[in-house]
Amino acid sequence: MSNRVQIGKVELDDFAYHELLDRLTVAINTLDNNVVQHRVAKIETEIKDEITLAIDHLFRAQQLTSQKRFKN
Repeated sequence: MSNRVQIGKVELDDFAYHELLDRLTVAINTLDNNVVQHRVAKIETEIKDEITLAIDHLFRAQQLTSQKRFKN
């Protein structure tokens, strides 16, 4: 049986943080494999730097999610 908690209008279960971690991992991998590795991004460093910054933010979100998952 899954534990559920209501936070405002949002209901979370035990799996919610794990699910978000998985989706963040998929997003990071997709951006790296399909966008950062694109031939334009490889030669246009200004573009690649912006994409990498977005990935860095997603990675930080992943780390925060992980911390909150194990805190709860």
